[in-house]
Amino acid sequence: MDKFDREILNLLTQNARQSVTAIGEVIGLSRTAVNERIRKLEDLGVIQRYTIEVGDQAQQQKVCAYFEMTFRPFNLKAVKESIQTISEIRQAHALSGATDVLVYVEARSMERLMQVRQQLAELEHLDKIVTSTALEQMA
Repeated sequence: MDKFDREILNLLTQNARQSVTAIGEVIGLSRTAVNERIRKLEDLGVIQRYTIEVGDQAQQQKVCAYFEMTFRPFNLKAVKESIQTISEIRQAHALSGATDVLVYVEARSMERLMQVRQQLAELEHLDKIVTSTALEQMA
């Protein structure tokens, strides 16, 4: 990685949506050269994904809930595979005791939270699901 690659990474870190042309103007390379360098960085795994940061307004609009699930029989591997496709799941824990799995979900709306709950309720061998919606984040 040379100075141009490092500067491209720096600029993309500041704003991943800026155009290749704008990056080229800042660092003194053509649009084509910048584009090739970005593709190379992606291929090498240096750039793995482009993300956004969500501001406070969006954070306040989230709906959060915990789902306690009990299975009969309980197959941890099968449950793991089943819930991996639900992007709203932020944490999931296999537990000892009466509850087999505790899942924490953050959704954009109550409607989406109910859809996630329905997906969880349809898991194979689910015996019981208890939903606790978070009212307020205290810390």
